Amino acid sequence: MSSRHRLLIGILAGIAVLVLLVGIIRYRRRETQEWNTFLVGDPRAGAQIFQQKRCSSCHAILGAGPTLAPDLGLRGAAGSTMANLATQMWNHAPRMWETIDHNKVPYPQFSREDMANLFAYLYVTCYDDESGNAAHGEILFTQKGCIRCHSVGDGGGTVGPNLRDTGPVDTPIFWTQTMWNHAPAMQAHMSELKIAWPQFDGEEMNDLLAYVRQERGGTEQEAQLLPANPRRGWNLFQKKGCITCHAIRGVGGTVGPDLGAGRPLPRNLTQMAARMWNHSPAMWTAMKDKGIQRPTFAGQEMADLIAFLYSVRYFEMGGSPVIGEALFSERKCSRCHGADGRGGDIGPNLRKRSGPLTPVTFALALWSHGPRMYTKAQELGIGWPALNEGDLSHLLAFLNSTPAVAHN
Repeated sequence: MSSRHRLLIGILAGIAVLVLLVGIIRYRRRETQEWNTFLVGDPRAGAQIFQQKRCSSCHAILGAGPTLAPDLGLRGAAGSTMANLATQMWNHAPRMWETIDHNKVPYPQFSREDMANLFAYLYVTCYDDESGNAAHGEILFTQKGCIRCHSVGDGGGTVGPNLRDTGPVDTPIFWTQTMWNHAPAMQAHMSELKIAWPQFDGEEMNDLLAYVRQERGGTEQEAQLLPANPRRGWNLFQKKGCITCHAIRGVGGTVGPDLGAGRPLPRNLTQMAARMWNHSPAMWTAMKDKGIQRPTFAGQEMADLIAFLYSVRYFEMGGSPVIGEALFSERKCSRCHGADGRGGDIGPNLRKRSGPLTPVTFALALWSHGPRMYTKAQELGIGWPALNEGDLSHLLAFLNSTPAVAHN
């Protein structure tokens, strides 16, 4: 082979390596962006924002506070998803603005971080609003066979620890983590005692937790739950081997269900614990068949993992851009912002932004620009359009798509 040929082959090989590196960089960048399209807030900081911005002057949280406006902690008022929270804010906004103007209260300003933290606080309040029935939980403690191994105070089994003295198990995240970590030992003892693996339906796990919490003489500590980091959760999902059996919207294994699609996740954390418990034996069998070591979780890991799973469903909404386009016209958004959302004679281009629209960024834009929008809508005589549950998912899908895709 001539030196010229060797040089040519070397150049081609170098180009191939460069193309491969560029592809890897692009893939990693896409993978990172795939799970970073939502804002992660701190609910504790959000609770402070709720007070500092004087939201607490009109709104109650779980019955604590004034009744001038809807209770933002009740599931019926706020909904169980970020989209529902933003929808409620949209529908209630004119009344809020009129009240603020009537009472001559300084209009509060929110930064991007403020709104993310506020939504995190309201969201945690919604999906963790489960007090449970302690009396029914006491019955379940016996019926499900828990009492044969555990006690909560006086009386009960001694095979397992006394739940009155075992860590912060009276909070849903740590309850879930503790049950997952210790389930293999529990299964072994239950097999020796010939106790069938109990199943928990509906609110049963929540009632059981309420009983344990009551007997421990404690109350749930929100600070124990979050802040959690969905990005760390995505890393854990891979590192702990979950992705070997479960996919996230087609990325991952097919042994278990796709956790980014299909049936919805449980509406609260304790029901998530119940689902993991119910399916644990089948998951362990599948892991053994694949030679996967059963992972354990420590510290904030379970919180991060669950935050990731919920973020896939509640931050990155599905929605249909076709339905969203129709709603954009029906709700008269196109009167100001143009048929394709790229701006009209009155309203700005809604597609010109640094990243995708999420319920949180939508709420921030509403709060920042809404009063002017409301005034203009009154001048045009078109009123303030009301959004139904589910509308926002479709509208955001439309605005996050390209105009060409939206018109297909």
